[in-house]
Amino acid sequence: MLIVSAIGIGVVAYALISALVLAVPHLPLANKRTFYGLLRAQMAVDLGQTLPSSGRGMVLFLGSSVVERGISEQSVDSVFHVQNLPLESMNAGTGGFSAEANLPMFRAMLDDGLKPKYVVYGVSIQELNGASTVHAFFGTKDTASVKLKPKTFWNILRYGPMALAPLMNADHLHQYVFAANNAFRDVPNLNLFNRLMFGENSPPRDSAYRFEPTYLNDLREIVTMCQSRGIKVAIYNAPLRKRAPDEVDIPYEHRADCYQKVLGLAREQNIPLWNFDRSGMFAPAEFQDNYHLTPIGARKVSAMLADSISRWRAATFSQDGMETLE
Repeated sequence: MLIVSAIGIGVVAYALISALVLAVPHLPLANKRTFYGLLRAQMAVDLGQTLPSSGRGMVLFLGSSVVERGISEQSVDSVFHVQNLPLESMNAGTGGFSAEANLPMFRAMLDDGLKPKYVVYGVSIQELNGASTVHAFFGTKDTASVKLKPKTFWNILRYGPMALAPLMNADHLHQYVFAANNAFRDVPNLNLFNRLMFGENSPPRDSAYRFEPTYLNDLREIVTMCQSRGIKVAIYNAPLRKRAPDEVDIPYEHRADCYQKVLGLAREQNIPLWNFDRSGMFAPAEFQDNYHLTPIGARKVSAMLADSISRWRAATFSQDGMETLE
């Protein structure tokens, strides 16, 4: 009787797990606890499966939190709609993800059949900083250990509990709600509740800077992966808030060094590079902190990026030089 009861409990438990896995939108099944990193990948793959029937191609945005919180799909798509472009944007930016972490995540998307028309990678002052404390890592560049799984019966049995487990954690649940509901960047005016929910994301003051060649090589590999698959790829440089008189943040002193490396890569690979870190382009009030835009600022840069993509699509190629830096 005890064995029968245990079997019954197990059947009910896995039936509940299966129902939840199928009911939670964009829930990634994977063989590692890489929930947040693969959440955006799963969202992109899910969107990619719906676009062919609509006749639209995907513009995939990759990068760290400056992309995650700085690109509004609604604003980008509004420009595409006005200009009658058969495109739809997908923001796969993920907090803390430099090229080192974006590389395996992007491979996971491609391995799962994603075929974006365009990839636009957003860099910031911390992108190539080996001394940054805000970088997140998968710990591998091999998609054998970072891979999305189809929601088959056996995969749900094997990976379902692991996939659902992060939602039991308040921080991961918040991240899921944030991503799945396109939160923050499309809320134009944050009230107190919004600020408490979304949190503050300020990099440490006076942080160190050390150029990390590996990160640049990983970004180069993302570019070459796109080119080998016929995917058009571009890079943009996210803006920084002007420093206050009493503020000494070391990475600011290396903004030209970082941009020069990225510009060299753009010239080497013959791809567009758009720079939005320019004097007078964004007001201090359009920043949440030194590196991240408010939702209003995100809408603004998103519209600018959509225009840049439109001109690029019309064969207007540009690489903003060093003289555009503040």
